[in-house]
Amino acid sequence: MYQYLYAIADRLPAAWRPPDASVGGPVALRRLGDLVVLVSALERLPEANARTLALHHDVVASTLEASGTVPFRFGVVVDAADLDAWLAAHAPLVNSTLAQLRGSVEMSVKLLRLHCGHSIDRTCRECADGAPGVVQLRELAERLVTQAGIERWRYRSPGGGSNVAGSVAFLVARSEVEGFLARIAPIASRAAGIAVVPTGPWPPYSFVPSFDRFPLARLQEPDRRVARPA
Repeated sequence: MYQYLYAIADRLPAAWRPPDASVGGPVALRRLGDLVVLVSALERLPEANARTLALHHDVVASTLEASGTVPFRFGVVVDAADLDAWLAAHAPLVNSTLAQLRGSVEMSVKLLRLHCGHSIDRTCRECADGAPGVVQLRELAERLVTQAGIERWRYRSPGGGSNVAGSVAFLVARSEVEGFLARIAPIASRAAGIAVVPTGPWPPYSFVPSFDRFPLARLQEPDRRVARPA
């Protein structure tokens, strides 16, 4: 039997209720000192697909009203017999992470490519890898960061043929979300050829470290790999 981990929350509201569906069995709360760990029981390791990823996120997102949340990415599974030891081993990292995240949420600003902006009969150096305007995108992201005035942020430039040309994740105090949106609005309205789309608030996935499974060898099943976090 396994325990599937969703998140660790500080001061989860008394009125909190889990979603009706989850990756495993009913969501349960385990105490970790003054914190609570959201877990559910599993008999088999979960497959990462659209349904299970959405179920995972729904449970994690239900903790947004807590004072602080350390969200786990999909696929953190611990043998039931080892859960207490796993939590004890990771308690220092959990506490230090919560100290940085308490009272904050993640806001994501997606940069969606509308068109290249260059002549259709030639390919510029920046468009050669299929991601038009790579330099301009990075410059736009830097302007957003400067305008936002947020200390902690992460920029990603996803590959592939999607029109998502980049995204910036910001760690924003919950009370500052509206101010953050107002500050970046002028940059968003003037971006040429790129749609600037803020989304959130979300659990601060982009600002948590990787949590190792414990012990990994105990989680192996014959002819099957453990699903890695998304």
